[in-house]
Amino acid sequence: MYRTSRHQKNKRQRIRGTIHHSVLCPFALLLLAVAVMLSGCGGGDSYVRTHANRILAGDSGTAVQNAGETGCPETVAKAHGNGDQTRLASGGGADAVVTEAGMPAAPDASEAVGLLEVHFIDVGQGQAQLLIGPTGKTMLIDGGDNPMEEAVVAYLEDLGIGRIDILIGTHPHADHIGGLDAVVERFDIGKIYMPRVQMNTKTFESLLLAIRNKGLKINAAKAGLTLDWEPDAEVRMIGPVGEYENVNDMSAVVHLAYGETSFLFMGDAEAQSEADILRSGADVGADVLLVGHHGSSTSTSEAFLEKVAPAYAVIQSGDNDYGHPHKEVLNLLAEKGVRIYRNDEHGHIVFTSDGKRLSVRTGKEAGPRRTERPEPAAAVGELAVSASIDNDTPPQNGRLTVTVKATDAEGNPVQGGEVVLRLHYKTTTAEYRGTTGASGIAELSFRIGRASKGYTVKGEITVTAGEAGGRAEVSFTPK
Repeated sequence: MYRTSRHQKNKRQRIRGTIHHSVLCPFALLLLAVAVMLSGCGGGDSYVRTHANRILAGDSGTAVQNAGETGCPETVAKAHGNGDQTRLASGGGADAVVTEAGMPAAPDASEAVGLLEVHFIDVGQGQAQLLIGPTGKTMLIDGGDNPMEEAVVAYLEDLGIGRIDILIGTHPHADHIGGLDAVVERFDIGKIYMPRVQMNTKTFESLLLAIRNKGLKINAAKAGLTLDWEPDAEVRMIGPVGEYENVNDMSAVVHLAYGETSFLFMGDAEAQSEADILRSGADVGADVLLVGHHGSSTSTSEAFLEKVAPAYAVIQSGDNDYGHPHKEVLNLLAEKGVRIYRNDEHGHIVFTSDGKRLSVRTGKEAGPRRTERPEPAAAVGELAVSASIDNDTPPQNGRLTVTVKATDAEGNPVQGGEVVLRLHYKTTTAEYRGTTGASGIAELSFRIGRASKGYTVKGEITVTAGEAGGRAEVSFTPK
């Protein structure tokens, strides 16, 4: 497992000089019954702090367990060097690559241990981050405000995503959780994490209803948790450390380390939470910082920023009456040599990491599309592979199962074969993986989302076992 060790932190510091480039809820009884502890964004919303109304599961009462636009990249500044790559003088740790024209170059696949994608989705004045791991595992942190829920759903569907393995609502303000009820309703959901604060709002109630209607439960988001996600990534929850009257300080704060690269997602955590996180001794060092509270001066204290020492800062904000992001924060980031990306200026922002280097794309280039993974090295034709699909004319948002069978040259079932299914939709490609069992069979089940009606989706299947491999194809046409 990759971990952000002190050695890696020191390495980041050594190479820092150069980078390659509110409505009261009418259903109080429901809130008491569902019992989720959560917290929020921006301002003077009322809230209810409670410890009694929890959903208890397992042996512990301390956590609720889960059952089951545009725009162009920013002009390259402080550039020097020659050739077709421009080196950027900036703060930070991991390597990043940007071409001379300012467009990002993808990490060299020959050196990659697998690609991690972190999408900062443009949801206006709100926050939403989608993480896609090297094996296809997904994590969604927040979902924007209510008017953006369809945009968030469409973004996920256009990527061919059918399941969110981990869903985190950092706190219950509408501009963070407003779109999550639609996500819960439309996608398969694994574990859900939310802090122990709740609010008397229609938005909060709608999310609780969606969770209850799917038979899901909630884990309490708090410092000290390590989330089970990708095998080569370490995901730690380092906040909230305690309990706060300020709902923003109850925000779930997430640190992700992948190889020598790292990300810190602050939600709306403010100065008090930042100070407590530092006192807790948590490693906050990160190459990419999601600036707390949309760039408000109530967050991103100088002491905290110095400990994080990011190369990049992302600010998720849009048209708003708060003045976000505040000049004090922008000036502080600039003084520290941090390169700033903003949804209100750049549109969607997507970072890609191969564990050693980072690349970034923005605007149209950052729309829903998966970074191409290298084809598995296999001698095609040495395995006999067949495949079938359970419904070749599925409805919108329908669930499909592709059954794959692999045998060797002597007709014996191939156990432990790696199965890769690539579905070529009209505008994107989705990838699913599995492993053949003792019978040589693997079943890959997924939801197609809002696929284009009448367009035939082709699926390419590759099975590899050692040096041997084989291929098959399936297709379906959504009705």
